[in-house]
This record gives sequence, structure tokens and C-alpha cells, in this order.
Amino acid sequence: MNRGNQNQGVGEDEIPTELSELLSELQADRGVQLSLEAPHVRRSIEQAGIQKTPQAEIPAVKIERGRVMGGPAVIYRDASDVRTILSLTSSMMILALLLVASGVGNIYQYLRRPDRIVVDGGTGRVLSINNRNYGNEEGIEFGPDRLTQQDKIYITKEFVKAVYHVDPATRPRDIERALTMMVPDSAVRFSRWMKEKGVLDQQRSESWQTIWSPMDVSVDKNDAYTVNVIGKQDITKVVNGTTVTDARQLRLTIKLVADNKGRADRNLRSGFLISSLDYQELNEPVSRGAGAENGETAAGNRSITPVTALQNQ
Repeated sequence: MNRGNQNQGVGEDEIPTELSELLSELQADRGVQLSLEAPHVRRSIEQAGIQKTPQAEIPAVKIERGRVMGGPAVIYRDASDVRTILSLTSSMMILALLLVASGVGNIYQYLRRPDRIVVDGGTGRVLSINNRNYGNEEGIEFGPDRLTQQDKIYITKEFVKAVYHVDPATRPRDIERALTMMVPDSAVRFSRWMKEKGVLDQQRSESWQTIWSPMDVSVDKNDAYTVNVIGKQDITKVVNGTTVTDARQLRLTIKLVADNKGRADRNLRSGFLISSLDYQELNEPVSRGAGAENGETAAGNRSITPVTALQNQ
């Protein structure tokens, strides 16, 4: 036998003697030429016309001392690994869809108009939900919101009371409330006038206490945004250690403007702001010392009105 033919494709130095003899015996018994290379892979490469290069060759089986120590590495994806990746991908897609749906729902809840529910305070019965009537009540009228004459009278009464009803315990808050109900420019002029005249300082130094009693409050027939007020102011103060009381009747002309913010806290939900104030005293003040007889006047105790006309300033 020709060992060169028997070991074709493998060098003699690379094949141990024992393995070479074993291959020879098997070849003789079976009549088939044996080789340590991968002939079917090599033939497939040659038939495909691929030039045999070091990169295209399949590594041969590594044999040391008659034992196979290693072969070509085969890399493949584990089926469990693929299933895990697909499952995680599906879960992430579902979570992404839920997140988008949640965001859309939150935006809708933020932008939609709130429900308007009307409840009868006496019985607790729901009368209306979003303009849908569920009952009738004599004192309730359903319809679109609009500013009325009662709104004008309400804001006027509250403003005049904050200015002319003097309570030493709440005076700073009352003045701040009155300024808030005014147009900003008018509020600045009004506060500047009170500071220049020392109105608040005088009221504080003389311990003013006044009671404001409105007598007539009505909307002017010739101007729908003018409110005429007639009221009485009873003043109690201390001048030179003597308690003095004054009674005066005032006529006030209040000019209103519609607030561009609509019904808001600054206009007491009325929808109007105070633009200007015109003041007129209808009678001379009557000043009396505490304990004096009716008709007696305390000399040198002529009162000073806390507000003058702001119109045309």
C-alpha cells in the first residue's frame, strides 16, 4: 500500500503513526479511501466555483496524540432565548400603547369643560347637570350666564361698604379689598389720594368707627354702567380726648366697567370693576360731644370726609 495515497490531503508529519496504520487497515477492509479532512464540504465549495482561500477553508479537526481535541465551532441562537426576546418585545409594545392611551386620556380630561351641577340647597335634589334639567324650582332660572343689574348693584354695595364702613380691627383688609375691586389705574389714583390727604392716618389717630347704612342703590336710567347710591354714615371718633359723633348723608355716583376676566374673585364674581367714584354730601355734618344734649355742637370738630371725587382725574 502507498501511504502517500492513503493519507492524501494530510501531511505525514501531522498524522500519528498509529492513526495512519488504523486508517490503512480500515481502507483495506472497506475498499474506501479515508481522509481526516471534510471532503463533502470541500467538494461543495469547489463545485460552487468559490476560490479556496484561507477564510473559506473549514478548520480541520485538531488531533493530538491520537485524540480529537477540537473541531470547527458552530454558533446558533438558543430557541428559549428567541422566545424570551419576542415575549419582552410584545410586552414593551403593549406597555407603550397603554402609555399613549393614558396620555391621551389625561389631555382630554385637562381640556374638557367641567361639569355644571345645580343642587337645591334645601332638599339636596340635583336640578341640572350640564344644561340638562332634572327638576323644577321656582327660584332658579336655567340659561346661559350673563351679567345683570343685580350684579352691578352687588359690586357697588360691597365697594361702598368697604370704603365707608370703618372698623379699626379690619380697616387695612377692607381698604385692600376695595382697591382690588377697582380698575388698576383707578386703584393707584385712589390709594395715592388717600396717602396725600392722610385719610387712613387720621382715621387711625382719631379711632374712627363708622356705620354705613345704604338708603337707595339703583342703576342710572340714562347710563346702564352708572350706579347711584344714597346712604348715611354715622361716625364715632375721639378728638382731643373727647368722643365725637357725626351723622352725614352722602350721594355717591359709581362708574362701572365690565371686567375682561369675566366673573372672577377680584370682582366678587360679579363681572364688573369700579372705574370712578363721585362724591357729594347732602347735608352739613352734625358733630356732638358724647353725652351732650341734642342740638349741641362740639366747637372745632368739623369732620373730614375720607373720600373725594375720583372722576375726571
